[in-house]
Amino acid sequence: MTWLFPLYLLGAAAIIGPILMHLRRRPPQDRVEFSSLMFLDAQTPMPVSKRKLEHWLLLLLRCLALLLLALMFARPLWRVENEAPLSQQTATIILLDRSASMRRGDLWTQAVDAASERLQKVAVTDRLAVATLDRQTQLLWSFDQDRGAASTRMATLKPQLNALKPSWESTDLGQALVDAAGWFGSAQGLSGLQKRILLVSDLQEGAKLEALRSLVWPENIQVEVVRVEVPNADNFTLSLAASSPEEPTTKDKEAQKPTEAVTRVRISNARDSKLSDFSLDSTPATSGYIAPGSSRVITVPALTQPEGSTITLTGDAWDFDNRVYIAPAQPKTVKIVYIGDEKTRDEAASPLFYLSRALQPTPSLKPELSVIAANATALPPDTQLVFVSGARLNATLAQSVRALAEKDGLVVSVIAEPTSPQDLETLTGIAAKDWGLSASKEEGSESYSMLADVQTAHPLLRPFADERLRDFTKLRFWHHRKVALPKESPLEVLARFDNGDPAILGKGHLILLTSGWHPADSQLALSTKFVPLLYGWLEAAGFRNEQAVSLLVGDVLPLDGATTIMTPDGQTLTLKPGAAPRAEMPGIYKVGKELRAVNLPPEEGRITPMDVAKLRELGVRVEDGGLKGTTSTLAEEKERLAITEQEGRQRAWIWLLGALLVILGWETWLAGRIRQSAPQPAFTSA
Repeated sequence: MTWLFPLYLLGAAAIIGPILMHLRRRPPQDRVEFSSLMFLDAQTPMPVSKRKLEHWLLLLLRCLALLLLALMFARPLWRVENEAPLSQQTATIILLDRSASMRRGDLWTQAVDAASERLQKVAVTDRLAVATLDRQTQLLWSFDQDRGAASTRMATLKPQLNALKPSWESTDLGQALVDAAGWFGSAQGLSGLQKRILLVSDLQEGAKLEALRSLVWPENIQVEVVRVEVPNADNFTLSLAASSPEEPTTKDKEAQKPTEAVTRVRISNARDSKLSDFSLDSTPATSGYIAPGSSRVITVPALTQPEGSTITLTGDAWDFDNRVYIAPAQPKTVKIVYIGDEKTRDEAASPLFYLSRALQPTPSLKPELSVIAANATALPPDTQLVFVSGARLNATLAQSVRALAEKDGLVVSVIAEPTSPQDLETLTGIAAKDWGLSASKEEGSESYSMLADVQTAHPLLRPFADERLRDFTKLRFWHHRKVALPKESPLEVLARFDNGDPAILGKGHLILLTSGWHPADSQLALSTKFVPLLYGWLEAAGFRNEQAVSLLVGDVLPLDGATTIMTPDGQTLTLKPGAAPRAEMPGIYKVGKELRAVNLPPEEGRITPMDVAKLRELGVRVEDGGLKGTTSTLAEEKERLAITEQEGRQRAWIWLLGALLVILGWETWLAGRIRQSAPQPAFTSA
């Protein structure tokens, strides 16, 4: 027999009351003389030492009534051996958070201990899977493995858990829960089992939950959260901020040294932090104040070093998110060849004058412009882009230029007055007889042509897709060559003048212009569209003029043909063909000959505990297991509910209530009989 409320059994001690009442028959102590009692016979009181119980049956009925009352409130139930077990078999997935935020204090030790404790409580007849989560979800022990080796799961998993360490990646909690829910559906033999997910995590508010918005959470999957915590929430987070499109102020320019580069960093303070003062280890050192729950963007001069630089923040309790790594500028070299006269480089009317000044180095590209004569025999080695304007090439050089266009290089040629159909045949492969060339020169200062039909969606003209560069009303062409091509020509007309004549022709990596960019032919070199057009052509040749993407831990490292990688901890990795290595820690990576800076995801620094209500708002059925050490609370609650359900089915207290009413009926009847049979006092006459 089991008792649902065993404390009520203490009420059985009330039976001492009737016993004492039966023994207590003490006569009155105060004596009052009444004249009417003179005719009654006085009786000698019985000594206390000789008192004894006279009505045993009445006493037993009263004691039994109190016992039945105590038993009724204690709610008894019976468990038999052949009865079905109270708890259903379960299929459990343990999700262990190993993101960067778990590096604080002893969080990881708490998490491993909590997972190990739950492993010991999973019965051999239950099904179990174990996985870790950070930016990705990694399965350590699947349901299929557990089905064939449930008896060895503890011996296999315990060493794996002890060998694990927290990673440096972000926390994609939403995707981990979606993956875990999918494992229940893909595993075999789980039908009829109760499905549960045990999440062991610090549950910091920086965790991503977006993946849960695309999933309707299954009603039969419950999530139990075991939150691990540290007592100290004082934390600053240092991360890179977006570069400002504005020019530095005069004060900033004066503060910068020739060896320094301006870097914008964001410093955030946790909402529950008790700290507000910070300092940055930069040159010079920077310090300031940030209120809890706020952030601040600071421009600091970061020392540019060939091996990369580091900005460090100090002043808080946890330093896992207190560093920003910056790689030095590493512009790609672009070998550009102009075929013409070197002497015209400084002549304001020549095409080379404007071309050499428009192709300036940027943080990502380093154009190197060289000039060769039109009678040269071949292009210089490693040439990647060729410009031809008004020069007649010899046959050997023309074949070299054509070969470059047919490969990975880019050729931009102006069809000038000296250009003949034979030159174009050598360059394009189109027969000279198919070229119809004629000059078109507008007379007078008010006579000009304008661009009217520009295919801005074409890769060679992609810069003109920008609305700020799409207006050609101020771009005038004074002179151009008319080109008549057959209908089936391989050349594509990319732009036309307002009179219908082709302005730009393209074929693969070959671009033909019917008008030059120098002032004698047009206003193109003097317009704001010239430089974007040139760098658009560089992009079409494979050289993008953009800043290197800021990499975070977990991103794939751009190889650019590299075969080796040196990690921040000094290890050298040799890559296999087709490999896509991911950055596993913050720091400076050496990929081939280039340096790549990898930083911690900024959201990992948001360590304030998340309210589990956010998961419930997304539909997840969450049962908060609390802090580490209370993981058995839910199991005990389930056991109590199961006992209550079983007691409700048996309803033994009703039988006790019926017996109590019967006993009380007997006690009332018996007490009445005893009172009636008691001897009456005798009266005597005087």
